[in-house]
Amino acid sequence: MSRMLKVNQIFSDHMVLQRDSVVPIWGEGTEGETVTVSCQGTHVHSVVADGDWKIELPAFGAGGPYELTVESGQESIVFQDVLFGDVWLAGGQSNMEWRLKHSKGGELEIPLADLPKVRFYNVPRVAYEDGLEHHAAWEICSPETAGEFSAVGYYYAKELEHSLNIPIGIVGCNWGGTSASCWIPEEVLVADTELRAYIDDYKISLNNSTLEARVIEQKQYQEVLAEYNRKESAGLKGEELGNYPWPPLNEQSFYRPTGLYGTMIRKAAPYGVKGFIYYQGESDAHKPALYDKLLATLIRTWREDWGSLELPFLFVQLPGFAHDGKPDGEEWPLLRESQWIVTERVANTGMSVILDCGEKDDIHPLDKKPVGDRLARVALSSVYGRHDVVSSGPVFRDMTVEAGKVNLRFDCCEGGLATRDGDLIGFQVAGDDSDFVAATASIEGNTVWVWSDTLHNPINVRYAWANYPEANLVNGCGLPAGPFRTDRIGRKEHVPIHGRSL
Repeated sequence: MSRMLKVNQIFSDHMVLQRDSVVPIWGEGTEGETVTVSCQGTHVHSVVADGDWKIELPAFGAGGPYELTVESGQESIVFQDVLFGDVWLAGGQSNMEWRLKHSKGGELEIPLADLPKVRFYNVPRVAYEDGLEHHAAWEICSPETAGEFSAVGYYYAKELEHSLNIPIGIVGCNWGGTSASCWIPEEVLVADTELRAYIDDYKISLNNSTLEARVIEQKQYQEVLAEYNRKESAGLKGEELGNYPWPPLNEQSFYRPTGLYGTMIRKAAPYGVKGFIYYQGESDAHKPALYDKLLATLIRTWREDWGSLELPFLFVQLPGFAHDGKPDGEEWPLLRESQWIVTERVANTGMSVILDCGEKDDIHPLDKKPVGDRLARVALSSVYGRHDVVSSGPVFRDMTVEAGKVNLRFDCCEGGLATRDGDLIGFQVAGDDSDFVAATASIEGNTVWVWSDTLHNPINVRYAWANYPEANLVNGCGLPAGPFRTDRIGRKEHVPIHGRSL
């Protein structure tokens, strides 16, 4: 059976291809036909087998614009305005998805977004395989297009393009409300005795209803969603619009475990990338102490799908938020600790601390600029070797106890230790009973002294240990210290050491 020549839809005019490395290009064609991909005098051939073809374009340096041509028999597809630069896949949930036009300062930034060497591609959001074609294309960053881009991705790309003077491509592959388990294949979760709980919980939920009931429930949801979309299109807001209707959990739900791995991640891999940026974790706060294994598994799986276990993976530590209305709760500090464990034990990872960027009562803090900027700092420092760029706030190193006071020493103290505002706050101390109490703290050089007049023999300290902590330790560059505790009480670390972080 003859099949028309096709190139995977992630390839389009205005795309950015990964520089300085072999670039995979793939598609469909007529069985046995030769497919030739040409760019700047370079020609690479492949023969269609089982309806598919794939070639590897030799490495190009940063530059463009070029034409890239795909030919087979009498058919020809020409892509215009192709750039070679660095491509980053932007994964996660709603805070990565959050659009520039909805972010703080977005209305002022969008008119300035004339960045022709920055390009965006959003993998179509497909909840389940519905048999339909979902189209997408690369877009040039401009005042006409930037408002629809990921705000974090936009600020990240803008800073990299400015600092490196090369084209930057962002492949958006994210969806609000998703657990990391949504982006990992089922066989990987099931193979692990702890992570299989995500699959087991889902199957238990399905078993609590009949297929007929789920079909009816899904139909009712689609009607409610259509009404919401109608109101939104009519310009209604606030109470008149109401909250976005949350879908039921069933075989068509975008937030079911493993689903988006098949419908989105596999549609993007193995498009050539420099690495990954990732902002997620809010939807996994119900299992915070397991998140280190979950995230490490996602990182390993994605790297395997892209054919390199060394690809940089940069992610955002969760900011402050009163989870479930509990500002003093421990779900989010435990999850932040899991994120920190990943940076300690998984190679080529880097984390951006944004503890100071949260909003107490809104899980979607609107100021995305510091998030993108700090991620870019991590990339510039650790991936691109810019030693002049400070990418981290103070990091706890070790401690001693002297005369009832604890002396904490820190790394990453560029410019000295300071507070963001006022007196130093956020510390607690405990004795051998692990009963933590509020502590007084003061800065001395690159150390912090911590004590409590009510506790004479402190042996442990914790900092910013709450869902929404009041804490203000920074370095001279204004970058915040992340939360920590000097002991990890009852904490099982699930991730084996695998090399060193960036």
